[in-house]
Amino acid sequence: MADMDGSGSSGKIVGFFLALVAIALMGAAVTFFLRPDLLTLGSVHPVERVSIFPQEAAVAGGQWRLLSQWHGAGDFHAAGNLYRVEFKPIPGWETPPPVVLKKDETGAEVEGVYKPVQYSSQTILTLTGASTLASRLVPELAEFYLLNIGANEVRKIPGKSADEMTVEGIFYAAKEIRAIEIAGQGTASGFSALKAGACDIAMATHRISAVDAKIFGEGVITAQSEHKLGMDAVTVLVHKDNPVPALTVEQVGGIFSGEISNWEQVGGPAAPIKVFVLQENFATRRFVKDFFLSGKDFVSSARVVDIHELLPELVSQDPWAVGFGSITMAGQCREMPLKPGADSEAVAPTAASIRTVTYPAVRNMYLYHKATTDNIYARDFVRVALGAVGQDIVKKFGFVKNSEVEGDASVADRDAPLDGPGSSFAQTLGSEPAPVLKAPALTTLPPLVQFDGEAVPESVRREVLQDYLDGVYGAQKLPFVFNFETGNLGLDEQGGRDLARIAAMMKEPKNSGKTIVLVGYSDSVGAYASNLAVSRKRAEAVAEAFRKRGLQDVVVLAAGEEGAIERNDIRAGREKNRRVEIWLK
Repeated sequence: MADMDGSGSSGKIVGFFLALVAIALMGAAVTFFLRPDLLTLGSVHPVERVSIFPQEAAVAGGQWRLLSQWHGAGDFHAAGNLYRVEFKPIPGWETPPPVVLKKDETGAEVEGVYKPVQYSSQTILTLTGASTLASRLVPELAEFYLLNIGANEVRKIPGKSADEMTVEGIFYAAKEIRAIEIAGQGTASGFSALKAGACDIAMATHRISAVDAKIFGEGVITAQSEHKLGMDAVTVLVHKDNPVPALTVEQVGGIFSGEISNWEQVGGPAAPIKVFVLQENFATRRFVKDFFLSGKDFVSSARVVDIHELLPELVSQDPWAVGFGSITMAGQCREMPLKPGADSEAVAPTAASIRTVTYPAVRNMYLYHKATTDNIYARDFVRVALGAVGQDIVKKFGFVKNSEVEGDASVADRDAPLDGPGSSFAQTLGSEPAPVLKAPALTTLPPLVQFDGEAVPESVRREVLQDYLDGVYGAQKLPFVFNFETGNLGLDEQGGRDLARIAAMMKEPKNSGKTIVLVGYSDSVGAYASNLAVSRKRAEAVAEAFRKRGLQDVVVLAAGEEGAIERNDIRAGREKNRRVEIWLK
């Protein structure tokens, strides 16, 4: 409860002047006492005390004022000697009704009881995916968006983890709270959530792959689904006092793979290197593995961090640590300049070097929604994010906004769409050649033994191999293999048991939303094209067995004679090569 007093003044002249002195000292009460309609000599005020309940309302700004009766045109004034105590409206509370007092009434005690306004609440939008976007940029965009659609007040509510947040817009007149939920669980999680209908927009730091797009179904991911938000760079982070001036791309790969374990090996002091990496679901980790390590594994001694913003904090506390992260998350770390080659100039990750793509490790950022979405807020949010103010917010957080991007062609040459410029999927997504994480490009092909002497064109082999490698890139290989006899598409007894185990495993909560990717292989006896077709049929047979068990999210790939695990010139080797492997994505 908050009390506010209005005491009467003495009718004596001396008392009056003493009261004026007291009023001057009190300051805030001056307006109240000197109003002529409230103060006459020899009189007392009609109100002795005004109480405001509850205390929370008083703290929130609950106030009162005393006014003479209001009159409209033509009103009869004979009975108009009235006062009214009026209460100030405050957000989130129902205003108490005014209290009417007669002018000759004295010493009245008035109570104003505020009641919390009952707001309806709804989640209008959910965004899941890249923590690079979820940590700061997207919450800021969400706040601007809610204000843009008329929210009177916006508040941010932290979630269970550092990469989760709910941004609420409070609409006073409508008595509504509209919420935008944001979860930074990694780009792959964003695509999975979008596919499962668990989010409206996927936040991504790379373009969706052809295989992932096909998983959604026909016409779900189209040119209208993909929206480029801006550009980012992946930086190599070290302690601010680390004396090494720059590193080559190859040296960075050696450090993260463990081939270089001491700073002395790259021109620094004799001190062991401590490596920090993000966990596997982060697209930033996959980018580093692809770009710097050429697909090699991270050193086994690396400390794995599950929160993007925590990694630079840990690196900043250790003089000999190294890690990686978005340019926007460097914190107290130093961003190591990079040399594309040993004889190249070192380039620091600045807005200019990202804009011109002279810094080596540049990537694009995307927002995706389903082309079939009926959530009008999803489309509208993207429109605002790509607008002038939205792009200024993108720039504010250290990213490069779309209008500043130059030289995209060089990015496109390095990171072309997975299915190639002539494919139907590339045409569906439009002509913009955006960066994408993909399997490392093939340089040399493994040997292929053809018993009938068939000369398989290298271009054909490359297409088959790259399609299969891209399809499983970023997926987790399971320790199950389905083997087949020549000319037989049936599963053996072991295959049936494995099928049941995998089906049960896929029903566990941790695998919700994941897709089974099946890859069929063959031996090399017979024509290359025929073996490719047979390997696909074997994978289709396994896929159909899964579908009969209620697992519909299955993608089939075929590698034919490629990817042999044993020699094809012996019978035992050919038996092992006739197989179907299973991956989770």
